[in-house]
Amino acid sequence: MAIAGEVAPRVAHDVARALRDNGVDRVFLITGGDLWLWRALRDHGIEMCLARSEAASVVMADAYARVTGRPAVVYGQWGPGAANVAAALADARWAHSPLVALTSTVSTQVEYKFEYQELDQPPLFQSVTKWQARVTRADRAGELTAQAVRIAGAGAPGPVHLDIPCDLLAAEAAPSQADADYVPASSPTPPAPSPGAVADIADRLARSLRPVLLAGNGVLIADAAADLTRLAETAGVPVLTTMGGKGAIAENHPLSVGVAGRYSSKVANEIAREADFVLAIGTDLGGLATDTYTLPSADAEAVHVDVTAEHIGRTRTVDVGVVADAGELCRALAAALPPESGNRAHHTWRASVRSRCAAWQEAFRAVAHRPAAGHVRPEAVVAILRELADDRDLLVADTGFMGAWGGALFPVHAPGRTFLRAAGTLGWAFPAVLGAQLAAGAGQRAFALVGDGGFGYNVGDLETAMRLDIPAVTIVLNNASLAYEHVGFKHGLGGDAVEEVCDFIDVDHAKVAAAYGMFAARADSADGFREALEKAIASDRPALIDVVVSKERIAPVTSFDTRLHRDV
Repeated sequence: MAIAGEVAPRVAHDVARALRDNGVDRVFLITGGDLWLWRALRDHGIEMCLARSEAASVVMADAYARVTGRPAVVYGQWGPGAANVAAALADARWAHSPLVALTSTVSTQVEYKFEYQELDQPPLFQSVTKWQARVTRADRAGELTAQAVRIAGAGAPGPVHLDIPCDLLAAEAAPSQADADYVPASSPTPPAPSPGAVADIADRLARSLRPVLLAGNGVLIADAAADLTRLAETAGVPVLTTMGGKGAIAENHPLSVGVAGRYSSKVANEIAREADFVLAIGTDLGGLATDTYTLPSADAEAVHVDVTAEHIGRTRTVDVGVVADAGELCRALAAALPPESGNRAHHTWRASVRSRCAAWQEAFRAVAHRPAAGHVRPEAVVAILRELADDRDLLVADTGFMGAWGGALFPVHAPGRTFLRAAGTLGWAFPAVLGAQLAAGAGQRAFALVGDGGFGYNVGDLETAMRLDIPAVTIVLNNASLAYEHVGFKHGLGGDAVEEVCDFIDVDHAKVAAAYGMFAARADSADGFREALEKAIASDRPALIDVVVSKERIAPVTSFDTRLHRDV
């Protein structure tokens, strides 16, 4: 079918149609020279979200994919654009986020002739993607585009990369090719556990004294939070989550313990270490989730369930390994278990866990309400945000201390993907909250928790927020410092700080945001923050609150547990 106003459809239209037919409704980008592609995307009803850098485009797409559960697309022009896309993909790779990185290349007519911006692009993407392809024939562009979308979301999701020469995008499509019906790509049926494996797990669980479930990112990828919760209720077993698995169970559920690992609540790690049986579902049991491979206890009986076989048993010895989708495992095991009844040991364990979690919550509230002079305690920021945000609202947290403040202390009250965190990239949270808000739409508000160090990476995208009218609320915890480094020097190296790698000048980011036309406020007291947050939410506009905090406050991380007492 020819597109109105064109002499003939182009290969770019095959690409756009394949994206549209496979559920892609937005492309995140910094435009380059591929003008036919922009027209094709527009003609096929795909919205183009222009950011201020390829890095911001990648992160916006990453968050969009995590919230929707569908593959998202980011574009980079040949050469520097593609290099910038590749450099920003690591977080999506770590988080198993289904992204399609679509890059153009120089024309096939001038390859290997030192053309301006020519670059060998595939090696840049090798370590940050799970699949790559290059379109070398115009009649395969649509097919390979559809395949890229399918592979990004299949199995353990992750970024993929598709290279398309710019002259192929602009080439006329043959009529048979243009009129072809692209069948939307379908994902394979997720693997289910064998009945024997389910029976074995049920038997081991019944014989345990202090069992826990440890839910990871795979539970959310499988959209299995309800199944995980039902399994916990049927078995009567407390639930810990990893940072990536936060939201696998509502954290106001009586069986929820919270986030365990390196960024964690103190009580969650204590319970993880005391468990004699752990059923780990949808987690790779990496260093962050296990507090550097120290929990659960090496003496605990361990069952590891993951959709990817090579992840099982990679970081610790396990008694049982099961290759299965998280939802399939939870449903099968719940069906195989009798309703929780008279297991006295389990009852005693649950009662102990609940009592200790309640005591931890009281300790957190006490810290959050302690007075502070001239600054706001981050604990108070989190407590006030939890009070004012709706249960289905989204919280997006940066890495480092921000991930710990949000991940360990902000309880999600609705199961599912309502908490997004940087999987390791500082500066991720601000563009991520923009992508998350676009994905959520009018029914949910997205909040970002980011330090001034992380916010500095993408200040220019304040303009993106205004231009696209994205009513997300960005909370900048501003201590004019890279506080994790500062605290590391103070408590790890005896106070001999290298200040020039830690400290910034004090910038009022609210004034910067106001210059872009956003709702903006600065707060140096808990009451001031509450008032600013109430106004930001009511404004229904892009908003930023610059919160003055102390660089001496230490987030709930385990890095300093051997030297300092941790309240929460």
